[in-house]
Amino acid sequence: MHEQNYQYILNRVQTPTRYSGNEINTVKKDRSRVDLTVALAFPDLYEIGTSHFGLQILYSILNNREDVAAERFFAPAPDMEALMREKKVPCLSMETRTPLDRFDIIGVSLLYELNFTNILTLFDLSGIPFYADQRDDSFPLIIAGGPCAFNPEPLADFFDAFVIGDGEQVIIQVADTVIAFKKEGDGKKKTLLRMLSRIEGVYVPSFFTVSRDDAGHQILTPHYEDHSRIKRAILPELTFADFPIAPIVPFGKPVHDRLRLEIARGCSRGCRFCQAGMIYRPVRERSLEDLLKIAKASLAATGYSDISLLSLSTGDYSQLPALMEELLMLSQGQCNAISLPSIRAEKLTPQLMALIKSVRKTGFTIAPEAGTQRLRDIINKNLTEESIEKTVENALSLGWKNIKLYFMTGLPFEQMGDIKGIADLSRRLAATYTKGKQVINVSVTCFIPKAHTPFQGHAQMTLDQTREKLQYLKDNLRHPKVNLKWQDPQMSLLEGVWARGDRALAPLLVKAFELGCRLDGWSDLFNFRLWEQAFEATGIDPAFYTSRQRAPDEPFPWDHIDSGIKKAFLESECKKAENMALTPDCRENACTGCGICNFKTIAPVVQKNDGVQDAPLDKPRNEPSNILLDDAFIKYELEFSKLEDARFFGHLEMATIFERAVKRTGFAVKYSRGFNPSMRMSFATALPLGMESEAERLYIYFEKGLKPGRIISALNAQLPRGIQITECTLFRKTPQNPTPRATYQISFARPCIHQPELDRFLDLPEFMVEDLSKKGKIRKTDLRRALSSVRLISPICLEMTLTSYNERIVRPSEVLARGFGVDDTVVKDARIKKLKG
Repeated sequence: MHEQNYQYILNRVQTPTRYSGNEINTVKKDRSRVDLTVALAFPDLYEIGTSHFGLQILYSILNNREDVAAERFFAPAPDMEALMREKKVPCLSMETRTPLDRFDIIGVSLLYELNFTNILTLFDLSGIPFYADQRDDSFPLIIAGGPCAFNPEPLADFFDAFVIGDGEQVIIQVADTVIAFKKEGDGKKKTLLRMLSRIEGVYVPSFFTVSRDDAGHQILTPHYEDHSRIKRAILPELTFADFPIAPIVPFGKPVHDRLRLEIARGCSRGCRFCQAGMIYRPVRERSLEDLLKIAKASLAATGYSDISLLSLSTGDYSQLPALMEELLMLSQGQCNAISLPSIRAEKLTPQLMALIKSVRKTGFTIAPEAGTQRLRDIINKNLTEESIEKTVENALSLGWKNIKLYFMTGLPFEQMGDIKGIADLSRRLAATYTKGKQVINVSVTCFIPKAHTPFQGHAQMTLDQTREKLQYLKDNLRHPKVNLKWQDPQMSLLEGVWARGDRALAPLLVKAFELGCRLDGWSDLFNFRLWEQAFEATGIDPAFYTSRQRAPDEPFPWDHIDSGIKKAFLESECKKAENMALTPDCRENACTGCGICNFKTIAPVVQKNDGVQDAPLDKPRNEPSNILLDDAFIKYELEFSKLEDARFFGHLEMATIFERAVKRTGFAVKYSRGFNPSMRMSFATALPLGMESEAERLYIYFEKGLKPGRIISALNAQLPRGIQITECTLFRKTPQNPTPRATYQISFARPCIHQPELDRFLDLPEFMVEDLSKKGKIRKTDLRRALSSVRLISPICLEMTLTSYNERIVRPSEVLARGFGVDDTVVKDARIKKLKG
């Protein structure tokens, strides 16, 4: 990593800019000034997709190029989809509201099999034919990538190409190839696909002919000798240049609302059921130096304070204690939550335990996977009962209160004794909870054989078998300290069909979509009855793909995809499972011969351990040197407007927006004391969702000496459109107005109130209404006394002034609905603006 490259990116993200309406760090480009436009489509809801790390990587890499513009798309929720169809609105990009079919490339992330119908939703709303052979050369090039692409065959008929493996380098090669083709090519997509097929990691399904053997197994015959076996693309090492240091910060609350710091990629533990542990090999750890530079730049660019350490096995990172200690020194000691998904007992050194005690805890997950040591040895979990118990004991002593145990049922060679072991182990661990109301959450899922794993040929449990074992756990895990959760067995069955399916499933997906299947990964939207109808209509038997044991010589649909793991190694691991023989972790032992490394261009990247992490510490070695004392701060009063689209921010969202904007300015601010420090910031009032305001007030403690003008300009550069600081002064306490009042301007779509109605209301001596207070008591309010004045400005606009009543703030919407009898729908559609003065 070149120092000048680091400094360039750091300067770019720290340069104040005025955001143009979308989320912080969104990139908007003039499409007429770029050579290539790329749509990055995530086939799930925004709340899931916006925080997906792979999407952030591609968005950053592409938009760092001046000649490429990348924009995002997400699957709509059912009500939004219905509205889009009613209004004939296609899928539009988040950045420039450009239709999906107007991009040069559409890249789709394949993260989860139950997202597949959502891909067709995006296509259908955008007028894009489902099947690749039905799309002429005028349509965008449509590519897919992600873990599900390691068995691309179920979706092969829908895509022009797939990217297999790490996308950082491939996406650049694809972009260069398409740009060159646009300038000098013959305009035929087949020519472009031939060019792309020569890039390592790119698979073109149309360059294979499909046939079937006598048993119905798919056979693929390549058209070109140099495109007969697709080798996975592997990023040799993780560098600063590949990291999205300025990820998009949503205004809403996504599933992962924190800075995600990928500390390593790949896992060497070798669990035989785990696809990720195979397809992401070898282990590549990011350097401590790069991680600290990334964290510093990303905290400055986002305003986050919570950090999640991202890795398949976070506790295995070689310099974890040193990393945690340094992270806690950043951001004036405000990095007070570091998410550690799971750490084995043997990794909890005295220093690491001391560091963990100093951070706020989120959730802690332990994945025994199986209930007995016998079965854990079969799956090569390398986790003993003693270690599990010690890990739970340590987690409790270190302050974690919410602990999750993750198990699977239906593993190869499983017996009912193993299911009993899940109940026994869970109860035994729950017995350590002697205080409080906390419970252990036991999560149970069905084992699904995945491609490129030692167990890829094993049978999946039938629905009846799954239900039988699940019922046993329900009956035998009735414990006050255990909360049992499970995945719907029908969802697991469907996932298994797509995980090991082939091209025969294409009509099934289309039929399921036509029947109304959407967002199948969401339990409240999943409808297995519709899938049963789709299976029946297409004549596809799900058992052919799930509950059937594969013969040793049976061809797999994904045999032409080279994950880098030798097939002989997978077969050897399967035999070792039968004999309950363990395979050691190659990180700490000799090479196991999986085949992924050539030890020249591809090899494990493990950072050097300096040994200091083994030293016991009562507290971190260093203390932040830039923490200011309380008397270094002074209280400021800020006035701001909240107009136009900003009215859709709720009060909690507003608090988060301001807090992160302040952090991005780099100004020192005062924090509360205690274990979970928070910014000393407060609002005079909480503006209701949907209401605009010309003047709201915010109070915050900045470092003494800051000029009000500097505060205004710096904050306005970091706030979204619609929110603007208009005044900033030192706080001066003044006597509070005994009867605070506010004036509102209300605009309607059509006339709904007339002056005689207003006059009649004003002539009333009182207008009492009753409702329940937060404490459950009947509260009476005189709306007539609360209304100081009201007048019509035009047939569709009125102005009213309200005063507080018995210390209660009356909302204009309440006067409209209950006082004037305006229909609730009309009230909700009205534009209400709080005026200044």
